[in-house]
Amino acid sequence: MKRLLTFVLLALVFGCTSTSFAQLTHQQKVADFKALVALYNKNYGPYEWKLKAFNYDLLNIEPWLDQVNSSTDDLSFYDICVRYVASLHDSHDEVILPSYYEAYLPITADIYDGKVLIDFIDRTVLDPQTYPFSVGDELLAVDGKSVGQWVSALAPYSVNGEANPESRDRLAVGAILDRYQGWYTYANKVNPGDTATIVVKSGGKVASYALPWFTIGIPLDQEGPVPNPNANALAHSAFSQSAVKRPMRQMARAARNAWGQWTGASAPRPAASSTPGNKLRDRMRNFSALHTAHVVAGGIYPFGSPFPLFNPPPGFQLRLGANPTDEFLSGTFPVGNRTIGFIRIPSFEPLSEGNALAQFQNEITYFEQNTNGLVVDLMSNGGGDACYANFLAQYLSPKPFNALRLEIRATEEWILEVENFLLEEEFAGAPQGTLNLIAKYLAVLQQTAAENRGLTPPIPLLGNLFCTGGGGIAYPPATDGEGNNVAYTKPIVVLTDNFTLSAAEFFSATLQDAKAITVYGVRTDGGGGNVVEFDYNSMPYAEGSARVTQSLGVRNHVISAPGLPPGPFIENLGIQPDVWADYQTRANLFTGGQPFVNGFSALIYKLTNGH
Repeated sequence: MKRLLTFVLLALVFGCTSTSFAQLTHQQKVADFKALVALYNKNYGPYEWKLKAFNYDLLNIEPWLDQVNSSTDDLSFYDICVRYVASLHDSHDEVILPSYYEAYLPITADIYDGKVLIDFIDRTVLDPQTYPFSVGDELLAVDGKSVGQWVSALAPYSVNGEANPESRDRLAVGAILDRYQGWYTYANKVNPGDTATIVVKSGGKVASYALPWFTIGIPLDQEGPVPNPNANALAHSAFSQSAVKRPMRQMARAARNAWGQWTGASAPRPAASSTPGNKLRDRMRNFSALHTAHVVAGGIYPFGSPFPLFNPPPGFQLRLGANPTDEFLSGTFPVGNRTIGFIRIPSFEPLSEGNALAQFQNEITYFEQNTNGLVVDLMSNGGGDACYANFLAQYLSPKPFNALRLEIRATEEWILEVENFLLEEEFAGAPQGTLNLIAKYLAVLQQTAAENRGLTPPIPLLGNLFCTGGGGIAYPPATDGEGNNVAYTKPIVVLTDNFTLSAAEFFSATLQDAKAITVYGVRTDGGGGNVVEFDYNSMPYAEGSARVTQSLGVRNHVISAPGLPPGPFIENLGIQPDVWADYQTRANLFTGGQPFVNGFSALIYKLTNGH
């Protein structure tokens, strides 16, 4: 009864009443756009790299201002801002609209062997007698537009994938069928009760089908200026709630539960702790995708999913993953006469860092004693806390290692935060050597800002000193309570895909540079710096928010990627695998990833000196 009453009230509030908002004024749009430009001008770290890599100058705003001046409504203005930031080709940076509205179809698709194939069908909605297409059939068109045309049109809205063309295109395919207005301006064009006409090629035959759209939330149609009693009234649409999306995801999760994992609700996340230097570390440590309830390409496999994309290897024995407090999925499986450990790190944003570190140490200790090699799954790991990633890396490198250094966009805010960190460490009684190191990097920030150079030289702000508040810059191997080295000493294979992003890329690059791992998969997403979200102050009138990359991660050697200049960066270049293996094939789709699993099993067997 209470739930029914809630929906009645929502309908009354959002369906029957109206506001006094009209369209944003021309002056407000210009002011907001210039505020957005100023935000990036002040804070964006990869500015010079984007000039070199794409010949895109975010400060060349005249063409964009021309579009703003000619925009006729609020949504077209939002869209100009979205496309302006998307032109940076940055997986971390986007303009986010103030809307949770989402419209989606009861199927998902992705790119396999260069074709867009259906990879999930909600049969509770689509009866096979009426909709006889199957998983693996090719999606050719939606509403009279080919999938190729859709991918081109939706490319600017591929949030979390703009840095890598393959990641971007896969996310654009996902957006054809699942339109989230927080990212895609014109998702509001789909209304409750609408249908889409899809064209599918199945068994050599081409046929069209009408599919129902499902919607969640209230569409954003216009923002309006500050309240004005003389403006034309704007009637809001009623709130809509789908009965399909959650069951659709639950079915998808169950389909992937060949591993025997927990599929219920997650354990509650502990409250964030307050520690000295917390603000600095929050800013410095945030290397993550933009997470929402919205999912990525394929529609059912989100960033941070606890589920591996593939079925388990033959003979897999589960250790972690069956309980809601398990931060990882782990276990062992046989390959020939070898026993191989397996652990999936779903993200670098654990429910509890303390619990996660304890579990990881326990698993690595077990693997060291009972396995010949280890496979670490980072596929669709959307990143998170870069310091936590370094803490886990300590268990996988038996020798000391250096974290990637950062070129920081020097601002007064950074200077104040590092200064505050220095004062707190001094108050806490840190050794003079520690204080001297912090003061040294504070001076680098000050000098860079004074010389108006933008980026600092590479400095170790992800080093042990700044992440732990003590010690030197290098990370030692992990030790137990008695000081014994507990890092894994045997061969390690790390699995990557197009959606291995940000902190997951820093984790992989750090260990790859330390020659502690072999990377198996494809080039990763290419999100190469810390990111800060600036809420509604980004666009005060339009109430949009924006995320801004403030630094560039620097590796210890230059790498290359097709179509890009070489550089020592993760940004756009991503992590290059040591052994190339693309999961996005028909063979993997139809067999639960059997060729992919066979490939990494053969590789780890070889690395353990198997025959």
